[in-house]
Amino acid sequence: MKLFDTHSHYNDEQFDIDREEIIDAIYQEGITNTVVVGDNIENSKKAIDIAKKYDFIYSAVRNSSK
Repeated sequence: MKLFDTHSHYNDEQFDIDREEIIDAIYQEGITNTVVVGDNIENSKKAIDIAKKYDFIYSAVRNSSK
């Protein structure tokens, strides 16, 4: 079964140590797509970087130009 995780925060600093291992593990467990959500400028940039690195990951970022 293929699963699409519509909201994740693999860009959070708590994943800095083992982010790649966790992302590889979720893919192996059947999560074939996920959206990494950014809620500020810094982790929105991280979300984009992660999405660029993995074909099955998308990013959703916050526009803070207000």
